[in-house]
Amino acid sequence: MNKGKSSKGLEFYNLLNNSEEFTSQLGKVALASGKLETELIFLLLRNKIAGDYKKATLGKLIRIANKNKLIPDNEFLAFDMISKQRNYITHNIYSLFSDLIDETILEKENLLDSDVNLYTERAWLLTNNLNDLADLIQSLD
Repeated sequence: MNKGKSSKGLEFYNLLNNSEEFTSQLGKVALASGKLETELIFLLLRNKIAGDYKKATLGKLIRIANKNKLIPDNEFLAFDMISKQRNYITHNIYSLFSDLIDETILEKENLLDSDVNLYTERAWLLTNNLNDLADLIQSLD
């Protein structure tokens, strides 16, 4: 149980790694990302946009859909932001707490062990946003 004790760097990373709640929610981020990627591919296929999408990243799929005017401009900004957030939380947490990259999307300074809950909430919100965007893509045509 977290007690509000100061934590930083790899010590905080280890708290995240040992948190069943955080790692479970991070897994849900991965599942929701896959759902959004698949829905974007279906959107491209429904609109007969040729391409080999098997290895396309979320960001690339979003750019292709935008380039082909399948995503309205104001919604493209939301898709782009969510893609960056997803990439950050799935690829950069260890780098963040190893001081390899600067703090941008997620905090790394002045953390308490209880801030694992904040990270868990951020992952939960990201999961919901990814699922909402996937649902939006399903409704487009």
